[in-house]
Amino acid sequence: MYSIMIVDDEALERKGWKMVLERYLSDRICVAGEAKNGREAVELAWKTRPDIILMDVKMPGLDGIMASKAIKKFLPEVKIILISAYDDFAYAHEAIQLRAVNYLLKPVQRGDMLAVIDRQLEELENERKRKAEEEELREALQDMMPYIKIGFIFELLAGNIKPTAKINERAEFLGIKQLPQVVLVANIDNFVQQTSDKKEIQRQVLKQKIFERITEAAREWPQSICIPSQEDKFVILLGPCRVEEPPEKIRRRAERLAETIRKEIERDPFINTTVTLGIGRVYRDIEHLHFSYEDALRALEYKFYTDGNQVIHIDDVIPYDERIHSYPYTAEKKLITSFRIADRDHAMQQLKVLLDELLSKTNNNPLLLKTRLLQLLLVLSHQAIESGADPDQVSKLDLTCAQELESKENLYELREWMETKVEQLIGLIRESRSQRQEKTMKKVVEYIHQNYYKDLTLEDTAEAVYFSSCYLSRVFKQMMKVNFIDYLTQTRLEKAKTFLKESNHSISDIGKKVGYQDPKYFSTIFKKHVGCTPSEYRRGTGRAGGAAWRGDVSLATFPKR
Repeated sequence: MYSIMIVDDEALERKGWKMVLERYLSDRICVAGEAKNGREAVELAWKTRPDIILMDVKMPGLDGIMASKAIKKFLPEVKIILISAYDDFAYAHEAIQLRAVNYLLKPVQRGDMLAVIDRQLEELENERKRKAEEEELREALQDMMPYIKIGFIFELLAGNIKPTAKINERAEFLGIKQLPQVVLVANIDNFVQQTSDKKEIQRQVLKQKIFERITEAAREWPQSICIPSQEDKFVILLGPCRVEEPPEKIRRRAERLAETIRKEIERDPFINTTVTLGIGRVYRDIEHLHFSYEDALRALEYKFYTDGNQVIHIDDVIPYDERIHSYPYTAEKKLITSFRIADRDHAMQQLKVLLDELLSKTNNNPLLLKTRLLQLLLVLSHQAIESGADPDQVSKLDLTCAQELESKENLYELREWMETKVEQLIGLIRESRSQRQEKTMKKVVEYIHQNYYKDLTLEDTAEAVYFSSCYLSRVFKQMMKVNFIDYLTQTRLEKAKTFLKESNHSISDIGKKVGYQDPKYFSTIFKKHVGCTPSEYRRGTGRAGGAAWRGDVSLATFPKR
């Protein structure tokens, strides 16, 4: 509902226009007030904040033009319709300068006035929708900012963003004022063994408590960034306190922070575990930050010799000038990324790259190559289980790996065997994922059928089944062959048709029973999809038609895999 203010020095004119508006536009507009001169108009506009002002130009004292200028200062978006007699047409130029939406000449015909106001109402509605969409986009972007920031950090750690100018631009957008130069990785000691008999919520609570301790300790470091990483790891990115801070000083402060984190977690009686922290080298160039991350992960590998609860700097275990890795960690990381999402084609490409790099780094030593491949398979098996594959099925594949690998006598056989094993593991991930998705979809469909009469949204449903709305939307469309809103609409209308046939409830009540509070909207939706109005359907006089159904909405016809 929009508001209009009527300004005219003649009471009869004001009364006449008010009657016209209340008679023809009462469902869309209300009269916020009347004023008999420009000064009253300004005061009333300040109090009532109308959407439209219908104003006579020629009035005693402050005329319509001057009043409009004053009102526009505090209501710049108000729609002003000026009315003038023929001998006042000299005001038209000023009205244009004022950006009045219309300038009408007396005597104004009722139809002309209603047409002008109708156009302004339509424009106001479009503006309202546009503002709502913009606000929705701003809110959505604000809600997504933490995830966008995490995505940016992961891309930095993977070395996927170049050049530096692009990194700086994205960092500024995300509010990161000081780019990091060194990476720490905190690893929960013996996490899998400690939590093997715990419920998932207990594991998540433990990780959250540790993450809170890490972020609290990192607050002493300006512009530090802390994010959860793998199942049992957290990444801390640190920048210098000042632009030219020496790398050695940054290292010492990073070690002090790591030691603080280690002690805080060790002393916390509610955590009851320890962490080991790996520290990478300092890299001034942001494009090389991923090297610091790789350093930190490599430093953590030496936890095996320290029994955990340690702070390990990469330079304390590997000489600085040792730049040739004996194992292609970057290639393995890319393979694991594709493998975990069961992207077969990309995973096989990455496997080929990794095998080629392994050949160059094992100096054509068959025994060393086979050892590396066995290690890789164990890593992939663990990743497959973490990605949802059946542990028993994975174990069956693992049992004979060493024996089979030993029997391969040439590189062609070795490649073919390795590709087969990786494909089998990906198949187990896909099978498990498909089963989980089908189970989830059954829950979603059941939830819709139980709650269709409520103000149900995709977000509500996603929350009910513990999925993100984006993921649920994609999987729902993929498995149900129809999007969420269309399926909900179909469900509601099928229920409505049943009520129309089998009950004496009013159309309005039936609309509310199936989730439509507005009877007009219910009738519109019903006719669009069914081909006739609810009343016609109840009488049996409606023609078949409307938007075609895309599948049955009953629980019994859930799509098969």
